Amino acid sequence: MTPEVVTNIGKDLLQITVILMAPLLVAAMVVGLAIGIFQTVTSVHEQTITFLPKIFAVMGVFLLCLPWMLRMMTSYTINLLGNLAKYCQ
Repeated sequence: MTPEVVTNIGKDLLQITVILMAPLLVAAMVVGLAIGIFQTVTSVHEQTITFLPKIFAVMGVFLLCLPWMLRMMTSYTINLLGNLAKYCQ
């Protein structure tokens, strides 16, 4: 296995990871921003208010995106294992 192959495998892995986590992070960021604006407008500065809405938003997005995430992970794994013989030469 050459260093270029290892680098490409690592690059692909990180790229897939970022793509898979992006919807969850965006959901948490949007909910956090909305709650932050709400807290600023109402002058309520309670730190614990943000936890449950963020958790519910991330879980909802996770459940909505789960089939797509599984397809992406399965495709990456099949591609990686399918080319394993080529990588080991």
